Parts: sequence; structure tokens; C-alpha cells
Amino acid sequence: MQTSSLPRDVRLKKRQLNGKRIVIKNRRDYKNTRALSALWPDCGLNEVNLLKMACVISGAADFQLGKQSLLCGPGHFIIIPPGMPHPDGTRCIADSAKSTFCEILYFLLYPNALQCWVSRYDSVNSGDHPTENKLFRKESLVQQFRTFMEETISHPTRLKTNEVLFQAFIHLLHGNLQDGHYMETISGETNPLLKGKVQTEDLLDRLNHSIQSHLQERPTLETAARAMYLSRTQLARRVKSESGKTYLELFNEQRLETAKELLTNTDWTVSNIATFIGYRTPHYFHVYFRHKMEMTPNEFRLAARKKSTFN
Repeated sequence: MQTSSLPRDVRLKKRQLNGKRIVIKNRRDYKNTRALSALWPDCGLNEVNLLKMACVISGAADFQLGKQSLLCGPGHFIIIPPGMPHPDGTRCIADSAKSTFCEILYFLLYPNALQCWVSRYDSVNSGDHPTENKLFRKESLVQQFRTFMEETISHPTRLKTNEVLFQAFIHLLHGNLQDGHYMETISGETNPLLKGKVQTEDLLDRLNHSIQSHLQERPTLETAARAMYLSRTQLARRVKSESGKTYLELFNEQRLETAKELLTNTDWTVSNIATFIGYRTPHYFHVYFRHKMEMTPNEFRLAARKKSTFN
């Protein structure tokens, strides 16, 4: 960071990285991604291998990034690159020369999810007090935030462009909040994605949506469990109790329904449909379809179109 490139009301000062850097091993998060990678306990810092952003909401912050610290007030955004030492929440980071407290909105970008929470720091209670800890999985929202972060890092001087991108992201975020497209996580949890907390969307609806998006892939319970933020055992138990079926049975049902829709509404060949929904060979698809529907794919297509003509 260069002082000349900072806003006028932001100051920069040198800081020390005291003590030992402790590498965190065998702590893995969503999609098997290692999030928390190291701690600096003597100076209250940690490192994560994910993109992170801190937004100062109120008060004044003394926010350390490596061997420098940013002193800034409300309305400023702090991009935290992967592997950059930054506050771990154990100490008050309010700029004591200007305020006794500060509130910061954090964003942590996972491969296919975005975690957001608010932390309040004050000189009386020392460390942070996280609230409003939410996890968003909507693909459009995650992609919008990722685009904003990548553009801001690659082109920090394009202020207008970055501002437009951020405004678009905030608009999507507000919509997702209003529609309840998020899951509540435990305040202060480093790894909320493996907890299987109660979510605002129905499990089977989300699972069916996930299956529909991955029809061409090999169906595995482990992959589905990661997408649902549950363990394999939790997912298998809940799917069985809520649907009376196994995950593989649900997956094959989705494939079958998609195949029926394509046979009815498109002119795709049976071979192309089989490939599209993930079957290794048209023959295997043909055998499975006939077993379930008691007719071949072509016979089903003729019957569906004849019915449509009469209707």
C-alpha cells in the first residue's frame, strides 16, 4: 500500500508482526477448502486462504494488514488478499485516538458461497462481538461479489467501475435478504459451513436444484452433502426421513424427469439426451428408461406428442 494512493481521510502506519506464525493443519471448510491457514496469537492476527473484505460501518478502525495498519472511519472498504495477516477478533481494533468503538461488516468468499457478518469492537469489552452472521449460496450473488473483488484488486484506480459493481452487488444482497435466501450461522464460528444449521429454504427443494445443476456429473452422496453444508450421514438421514428415498434414487428421478421433458419438448436424439443427463452410453439410458416407464424413449416421445396433438 502506498500513502499517495489512499483517500485523504485514511492514514497508514507501520506495525510489527510479533511472535511466531502458527500454521493451522487439518482444518478444512466448504468444498474441502482450507480457510483458516495460520495464526499470529501474540499480535491478535490470523490468515485465511480466501478473499475477504472488511467495511467500516461506524466508529474508527485501526486495522492491521501485515506490517502496516489502516486508520479509517465509516464508509471505507478494506480488501484482504488470501494469506494476508489481519485481525482475528480477539482484540479491540478501534482507533483509540478517534473512537472507543468501531463496527465492521465482513465478507468472506468461499468457492460457491458468501459469508457475511457484523462485528462490534469496543475498548470496554476488548474483542469483537459478531452478529447477523449469514451465509448466502445464490450463484448470481456470489459471482457478483467475486467479480467486484477481482476487478478491484486488478484495477484499483478504476473507482467508478468498481463503485458500479459494488452497487450492483449490494442490490442483489438486499434482494436475497428480503427473499430469505440465506442460512443463519453461529456468531463467531470459524467454520459454520459444516454445522448443518436450520436453513430458510427446504432441504429437498435445494437438493433437487443442486441435482438439476449437476446432472452430467457422477452422483455421489459426498458431493451432495458438501453442497448442502451437511455431513454425508446427516444428508442421507434427512433425505430418507423427508422423502422416503435415498439420494441416488432422487438423483435418478431427476434424470428421468429431465429426459421426459426433453423427449417431449425438443427434437434432440435419444443419444444426445442420454449424454446431456449424464449417462455413459445411450444403451444404459435406454435400459433404465424402459425399466421405469415400461416403454422405450422413442415410444414415450411418440405417445407424448400424440397426447399433445389431441389436447
